[in-house]
Amino acid sequence: KVADVNTAVTNLITREREVTKQGEDVKKQIHTHSQLIINLVQQSERQLVQQVDTVVQQKIELLTKQREEADTVLKQLKDCEEFVEQSLKVGTQQQILREKQNMVQVMRTVNQDVNPVV
Repeated sequence: KVADVNTAVTNLITREREVTKQGEDVKKQIHTHSQLIINLVQQSERQLVQQVDTVVQQKIELLTKQREEADTVLKQLKDCEEFVEQSLKVGTQQQILREKQNMVQVMRTVNQDVNPVV
């Protein structure tokens, strides 16, 4: 009977070692898979950040272009306003009527420029 108990103890010790080794192997697998998932998430994060940067840059460029166009239209309108004021101060009635016709044409052009901006 002692020999049977010794065999049982030896078998239990061997089994404890196997279980411990299996536990370590599972922990290593968990760590490896976790690192893989973390790397994939970080890669996805970098891609998303790059996409956001690209979209923001495109929108900024578009807004800058629209602002520049609006500034140009504003300058044209101010120039027209100044010209009309000068014409009213120094022009004859016929000159003013001719300038009115010219200004109507200029305003059409300015309005065509403004419509795509707004």
